[in-house]
Amino acid sequence: MFTEPKRRHNGQPQACEPCRKAKIRCDHANPKCSRCVRRSLDCVYHPAPLTKPRVPNYFGTTPPAGLLTTPAVINEFHLPIQSHDDINVSAPLSDPGTTASLGTMASSNTSKRKMPFREELGRHETTRFSAIFLENMDSLGPVMLKTMKSNHALDQEPDVTAWPHLELAVRTLLNFPTARTCDMLMTGIHQIHDVWLSPTMIRQCLNQVWTEYDSELGERRTRESVLKVANDIFLNHKKPQVTPKYDAESSFDRDSWINWFGGPYLRWEMIGILFSWAGIAFRCKQEWDPVFDLAEQHGRNRNTAADRMRECAAACIRLCEDNFELNDIMVICMKNSSRLQSIIISDESDRIRVDYGTVRSAFISAGLHRLGPLQEVTPFSQHRASIASSMYYQDKCHSLFNARPPMLNERYCQCPLPLDLCEEDVYGGRGRLTAALARLDSNGWNTDGRIFTTTWLRALAILSPIREGILELSLSVNLKLTKLQIDDLIAQLEKRVASYPPQIQYHSNMEWPLQSNVSFHGRSVHEMYIITRIQLDVLQCKFLLQRLVVSRGLGGGQELFDIARETISVIVSLWLNRDQLQQFHHAFDWIAVSYGMPCAGILCVELLRASNLEPIASGTESLTAATIHESVRLSRSEVVQSLIMFKALLDWIRPTDNNAQLSGKFKEVLQRIIDTLFDSMESTSGAQLQQIPSEGQSQRHYGAQDRRPREQNLSSVTESQHDLDPELITINDMDWLNTVDWTQGSLVEQNNPSFLY
Repeated sequence: MFTEPKRRHNGQPQACEPCRKAKIRCDHANPKCSRCVRRSLDCVYHPAPLTKPRVPNYFGTTPPAGLLTTPAVINEFHLPIQSHDDINVSAPLSDPGTTASLGTMASSNTSKRKMPFREELGRHETTRFSAIFLENMDSLGPVMLKTMKSNHALDQEPDVTAWPHLELAVRTLLNFPTARTCDMLMTGIHQIHDVWLSPTMIRQCLNQVWTEYDSELGERRTRESVLKVANDIFLNHKKPQVTPKYDAESSFDRDSWINWFGGPYLRWEMIGILFSWAGIAFRCKQEWDPVFDLAEQHGRNRNTAADRMRECAAACIRLCEDNFELNDIMVICMKNSSRLQSIIISDESDRIRVDYGTVRSAFISAGLHRLGPLQEVTPFSQHRASIASSMYYQDKCHSLFNARPPMLNERYCQCPLPLDLCEEDVYGGRGRLTAALARLDSNGWNTDGRIFTTTWLRALAILSPIREGILELSLSVNLKLTKLQIDDLIAQLEKRVASYPPQIQYHSNMEWPLQSNVSFHGRSVHEMYIITRIQLDVLQCKFLLQRLVVSRGLGGGQELFDIARETISVIVSLWLNRDQLQQFHHAFDWIAVSYGMPCAGILCVELLRASNLEPIASGTESLTAATIHESVRLSRSEVVQSLIMFKALLDWIRPTDNNAQLSGKFKEVLQRIIDTLFDSMESTSGAQLQQIPSEGQSQRHYGAQDRRPREQNLSSVTESQHDLDPELITINDMDWLNTVDWTQGSLVEQNNPSFLY
């Protein structure tokens, strides 16, 4: 039935949509105009042709006009207040030919996006809800194709280029480091030693940014100029993410490998990685570094500059939320953002624990916890093995530090060790990589005697099963622990350390070079630092194993004391060479807290016992302590000197370091213990002083005949004019020393049994 066409406000008949969009005259015929009939077009008369498309509302109600330019929001990035009308924010138009130009990988990923179940199925994933359908694709093929066509409209992704996202993107890019700032930060990128921050990837993406957007992100950048960059990155987010194949020939091609994280696929995840790298690099600088004198820093120091980069990295993650696609680059971005957060605030913060839990969950969701066997070593496979091994090691490290169960378990994970190769060989082409592989020994170590980032990572990752065993024995509920289980872990540890190549073996008589840029007996200061850090991890494993022996009453405390004393000696050796290790000063607070504090606590407890100054326990507790510690021998003068040197290290830690408050708390306890020791020596009678061996060697035997003089000595000290600090002789204060390691709870808890370490 013919109906009269609708008329516009000016009285003219309404044109059909094809004619209206082409801006040509329509004859207004119904149901089809002559032009549409002649060109076989779908002639449609829109009921409201001039209605503007509604912008997605992310706030539930209409946002106020000045929502993103209020002082609270602007102060986050310290931008000049500018109204929304000052810039023309328009959603970038998608290029219809973009998808066709992405190549074979992109087309395969596009078809994968349209599948009802997008993820691939592994042989171990039979419990997944969609496993039955994915395992029987051949039988269900025709039905699946119909489902793909019917669900295609439902698979449309939300528009991420709405005005709130563009405004956040503009504010974020306005804070991108300038070219000269990046050049100054790049000078120390090889000293970070983190496989999550690949110098090759960072350098390549920075080169791309400054080649394509030098005028837009230069020192004269404006909101209009950075808007162009934001639109380009949002367009890249509409493209499917390309993942190189493990054994594909294109994995060795430089351009194909770059396109995995940059090139035409430069996305917000990679921009977030660049922000995180800049923040970490700022934190690694000294306060007087020339980079903080640049005008674009606006007077910021290492803390405030790093915090600004952290805000921008977090903003990049938020920009990915509405088009969230969990991939390797996204996991790396989240991990680096969390690491930057951890080096700004204290490591004991619950916020850090939650952030790392989120990262590890993303790591598992991306399937990086279970990598398949390698058919061929490629740049992509080496990179994946590096980040997987690093995450597995750090999962154990954080679990030990916080005494919490690990998220990654050896039963469910397959994280192959990366080969001991430098990045120049990995990304230098097939020929160079093949030559480097031929120089490796049968265990995957390089035979050139060099120490790379992957060398350090391999040495730490080899210790991960030992750490997991320590966690299982320490944290398991209702587990009957035996000495044989601990001895087995100790034997495994010694075997793994013996398998280290000569270039990372630690020797107690190693001498440091006199200058940081000169090698001494084939070892530079840079390499000496790495060797010493590896040794600290080895000693930490030994320390925790002996902690299990002593705390469970399975042996004496002599070995535990000796390991604690050796660890403090190694840490002090690093601090004595601090002038040559200026590029590593940012790590000293972590070394003091994680490695030094538990060992110093053991030295403090034994020193007080040797001086008959520990609180008197009652009944069964006293007999248990006597049984555990009856054979510990120590030199009090040596222990006091070690504690004084360690306290000097705690004094030296800068107030701007993230663990400064934690270090200061333990420093006060150390000072009270040392003061009390010397005060007690002054207040004892001359006869009692003569009983102390001149060489300082003391062996304690807790028998019935020794208990009475010890009580008399303590009584004579407390009744003298040099009375002990009342806080020091309380049980709770002494228990504080018992909480300085991972197996006894939080550092600030004070409810553990005294001295049962």
